[in-house]
Amino acid sequence: MKTTLLQTYSIIVLLSFMGLGRAMAQSAQEKVIFEKIVASAANMQTMSADFTEKKQLAMLSEEVVNTGKIWYKSPAYMRWEYNSKNYGVYSPRGGYMVRNGQRDGALSRGFSNMGRMITGLIGKFSGDIKDFALSYKVEGKELIVNVQPTSAKMKGVVERIIMKFDTSSTLIRSFEIVNTAGRTLITFSSVSINTDIDQQLFN
Repeated sequence: MKTTLLQTYSIIVLLSFMGLGRAMAQSAQEKVIFEKIVASAANMQTMSADFTEKKQLAMLSEEVVNTGKIWYKSPAYMRWEYNSKNYGVYSPRGGYMVRNGQRDGALSRGFSNMGRMITGLIGKFSGDIKDFALSYKVEGKELIVNVQPTSAKMKGVVERIIMKFDTSSTLIRSFEIVNTAGRTLITFSSVSINTDIDQQLFN
Protein backbone atom coordinates (compact mmCIF):
# COMPACT_ATOMS: atom_id res chain seq x y z
CA MET A 1 0.00 0.00 0.00
CA LYS A 2 2.86 2.43 0.75
CA THR A 3 4.27 1.98 -2.73
CA THR A 4 0.96 3.07 -4.20
CA LEU A 5 0.89 6.08 -1.88
CA LEU A 6 4.28 7.16 -3.22
CA GLN A 7 3.06 6.67 -6.77
CA THR A 8 -0.04 8.75 -6.15
CA TYR A 9 2.05 11.54 -4.65
CA SER A 10 4.36 11.33 -7.67
CA ILE A 11 1.47 12.21 -9.98
CA ILE A 12 0.63 15.33 -8.04
CA VAL A 13 4.20 16.47 -7.46
CA LEU A 14 5.01 16.17 -11.15
CA LEU A 15 1.96 18.20 -12.07
CA SER A 16 3.29 20.75 -9.61
CA PHE A 17 6.75 20.68 -11.17
CA MET A 18 5.16 21.24 -14.56
CA GLY A 19 3.26 24.17 -13.12
CA LEU A 20 6.61 25.79 -12.33
CA GLY A 21 7.32 25.80 -16.05
CA ARG A 22 10.95 24.76 -15.70
CA ALA A 23 12.25 22.17 -18.15
CA MET A 24 15.00 21.53 -20.63
CA ALA A 25 14.68 23.32 -23.96
CA GLN A 26 12.47 21.59 -26.53
CA SER A 27 11.12 22.38 -30.00
CA ALA A 28 8.75 25.34 -30.41
CA GLN A 29 5.79 23.04 -31.13
CA GLU A 30 6.51 20.86 -28.10
CA LYS A 31 6.87 23.95 -25.92
CA VAL A 32 3.40 25.18 -26.94
CA ILE A 33 1.86 21.83 -26.04
CA PHE A 34 3.79 21.67 -22.78
CA GLU A 35 2.65 25.16 -21.78
CA LYS A 36 -0.97 24.26 -22.56
CA ILE A 37 -0.74 21.35 -20.14
CA VAL A 38 1.01 23.58 -17.59
CA ALA A 39 -1.91 26.03 -17.78
CA SER A 40 -4.39 23.21 -17.29
CA ALA A 41 -2.51 21.98 -14.21
CA ALA A 42 -2.33 25.51 -12.80
CA ASN A 43 -6.12 25.84 -12.96
CA MET A 44 -6.85 22.42 -11.48
CA GLN A 45 -9.00 22.63 -8.36
CA THR A 46 -10.14 19.01 -8.30
CA MET A 47 -9.24 15.78 -10.06
CA SER A 48 -10.73 12.31 -10.05
CA ALA A 49 -9.92 9.25 -12.13
CA ASP A 50 -10.12 5.49 -12.33
CA PHE A 51 -6.77 3.73 -12.54
CA THR A 52 -5.23 0.37 -13.36
CA GLU A 53 -1.94 -0.38 -11.63
CA LYS A 54 0.48 -2.96 -13.03
CA LYS A 55 3.53 -3.85 -10.97
CA GLN A 56 6.56 -5.75 -12.19
CA LEU A 57 8.77 -6.43 -9.19
CA ALA A 58 12.09 -8.25 -9.12
CA MET A 59 10.93 -10.36 -6.20
CA LEU A 60 7.77 -11.57 -7.98
CA SER A 61 7.57 -13.90 -10.96
CA GLU A 62 4.20 -12.57 -12.15
CA GLU A 63 2.82 -9.11 -12.79
CA VAL A 64 0.49 -7.75 -10.09
CA VAL A 65 -2.60 -5.90 -11.32
CA ASN A 66 -4.87 -3.71 -9.19
CA THR A 67 -7.62 -1.23 -10.01
CA GLY A 68 -8.94 1.73 -8.09
CA LYS A 69 -9.87 5.40 -7.99
CA ILE A 70 -8.12 8.61 -6.92
CA TRP A 71 -9.52 11.99 -5.86
CA TYR A 72 -7.70 15.29 -5.29
CA LYS A 73 -9.19 18.54 -4.02
CA SER A 74 -7.36 21.85 -3.57
CA PRO A 75 -5.62 22.89 -1.46
CA ALA A 76 -4.43 19.71 0.28
CA TYR A 77 -6.83 16.76 0.12
CA MET A 78 -6.20 13.38 -1.49
CA ARG A 79 -7.81 9.96 -1.40
CA TRP A 80 -6.69 6.79 -3.20
CA GLU A 81 -8.94 3.73 -3.06
CA TYR A 82 -8.73 0.12 -4.18
CA ASN A 83 -12.17 -0.69 -2.84
CA SER A 84 -14.45 0.51 -0.07
CA LYS A 85 -12.43 -1.43 2.55
CA ASN A 86 -8.92 -0.47 1.44
CA TYR A 87 -8.02 3.17 0.95
CA GLY A 88 -5.84 6.02 2.15
CA VAL A 89 -6.59 9.67 2.93
CA TYR A 90 -4.35 12.71 3.20
CA SER A 91 -5.61 16.11 4.40
CA PRO A 92 -4.20 19.24 6.08
CA ARG A 93 -4.78 17.48 9.42
CA GLY A 94 -2.57 14.56 8.45
CA GLY A 95 -3.61 11.23 7.01
CA TYR A 96 -4.47 7.61 7.67
CA MET A 97 -4.89 4.20 6.04
CA VAL A 98 -7.89 1.87 6.11
CA ARG A 99 -7.34 -1.84 5.51
CA ASN A 100 -10.16 -4.40 5.41
CA GLY A 101 -12.56 -1.78 6.68
CA GLN A 102 -10.48 -0.98 9.76
CA ARG A 103 -8.53 2.21 10.33
CA ASP A 104 -4.85 1.28 10.46
CA GLY A 105 -3.30 4.23 12.23
CA ALA A 106 -1.84 7.46 10.95
CA LEU A 107 0.44 7.86 7.96
CA SER A 108 4.12 7.65 8.78
CA ARG A 109 5.94 10.93 9.42
CA GLY A 110 7.75 10.61 6.11
CA PHE A 111 4.58 10.22 4.07
CA SER A 112 2.82 12.97 6.01
CA ASN A 113 5.69 15.35 5.29
CA MET A 114 5.61 14.38 1.63
CA GLY A 115 1.86 14.99 1.52
CA ARG A 116 2.26 18.47 2.98
CA MET A 117 5.00 19.35 0.55
CA ILE A 118 3.19 18.11 -2.53
CA THR A 119 -0.28 19.42 -1.82
CA GLY A 120 1.37 22.73 -0.90
CA LEU A 121 3.11 22.82 -4.26
CA ILE A 122 -0.03 22.13 -6.20
CA GLY A 123 -1.92 24.78 -4.28
CA LYS A 124 0.67 27.56 -4.63
CA PHE A 125 2.99 26.38 -7.43
CA SER A 126 5.98 27.31 -5.31
CA GLY A 127 9.20 25.47 -4.57
CA ASP A 128 12.30 24.30 -6.40
CA ILE A 129 12.99 21.36 -8.69
CA LYS A 130 16.77 21.56 -8.50
CA ASP A 131 16.90 17.87 -7.46
CA PHE A 132 15.24 16.75 -10.71
CA ALA A 133 15.98 16.87 -14.43
CA LEU A 134 12.82 17.25 -16.49
CA SER A 135 12.44 16.84 -20.26
CA TYR A 136 9.54 16.20 -22.60
CA LYS A 137 8.70 15.25 -26.16
CA VAL A 138 5.63 14.77 -28.33
CA GLU A 139 4.93 11.38 -29.88
CA GLY A 140 1.71 11.10 -31.86
CA LYS A 141 -1.08 12.45 -29.68
CA GLU A 142 0.85 12.23 -26.43
CA LEU A 143 3.19 14.53 -24.54
CA ILE A 144 5.74 12.33 -22.76
CA VAL A 145 7.39 13.85 -19.70
CA ASN A 146 10.53 12.25 -18.29
CA VAL A 147 11.73 13.12 -14.81
CA GLN A 148 14.96 11.86 -13.31
CA PRO A 149 16.29 12.70 -9.86
CA THR A 150 19.72 14.29 -9.69
CA SER A 151 20.25 14.18 -5.92
CA ALA A 152 21.58 11.03 -4.25
CA LYS A 153 18.72 11.13 -1.74
CA MET A 154 16.00 11.07 -4.39
CA LYS A 155 17.83 8.47 -6.49
CA GLY A 156 17.44 6.11 -3.56
CA VAL A 157 13.65 6.43 -3.83
CA VAL A 158 13.05 6.54 -7.58
CA GLU A 159 15.25 6.21 -10.66
CA ARG A 160 12.88 7.59 -13.29
CA ILE A 161 9.26 8.64 -13.78
CA ILE A 162 7.54 8.78 -17.17
CA MET A 163 4.22 10.56 -17.56
CA LYS A 164 2.01 10.70 -20.64
CA PHE A 165 -0.62 13.36 -21.37
CA ASP A 166 -3.23 13.66 -24.09
CA THR A 167 -2.16 16.62 -26.25
CA SER A 168 -5.76 17.56 -27.09
CA SER A 169 -7.51 17.27 -23.72
CA THR A 170 -4.33 17.93 -21.64
CA LEU A 171 -5.45 15.13 -19.30
CA ILE A 172 -3.05 12.59 -17.87
CA ARG A 173 -3.09 9.16 -19.53
CA SER A 174 -0.49 7.24 -17.57
CA PHE A 175 2.62 7.35 -15.49
CA GLU A 176 5.35 4.85 -14.81
CA ILE A 177 7.71 4.82 -11.87
CA VAL A 178 10.98 2.89 -12.03
CA ASN A 179 13.16 2.05 -9.03
CA THR A 180 15.50 -0.68 -7.89
CA ALA A 181 12.58 -2.91 -6.86
CA GLY A 182 11.04 -2.90 -10.35
CA ARG A 183 8.54 -0.76 -12.22
CA THR A 184 4.90 0.19 -11.84
CA LEU A 185 2.69 1.47 -14.65
CA ILE A 186 -0.55 3.25 -13.81
CA THR A 187 -2.99 4.07 -16.59
CA PHE A 188 -5.94 6.40 -16.07
CA SER A 189 -9.46 6.46 -17.44
CA SER A 190 -12.52 8.64 -16.83
CA VAL A 191 -10.26 11.51 -15.78
CA SER A 192 -12.25 14.52 -14.64
CA ILE A 193 -11.00 17.90 -13.41
CA ASN A 194 -12.74 20.84 -11.72
CA THR A 195 -15.93 18.97 -10.88
CA ASP A 196 -17.64 18.82 -7.49
CA ILE A 197 -16.10 16.31 -5.06
CA ASP A 198 -17.80 15.45 -1.77
CA GLN A 199 -15.66 16.72 1.12
CA GLN A 200 -16.75 13.66 3.13
CA LEU A 201 -14.37 11.55 1.05
CA PHE A 202 -11.46 13.13 2.93
CA ASN A 203 -12.83 12.85 6.48
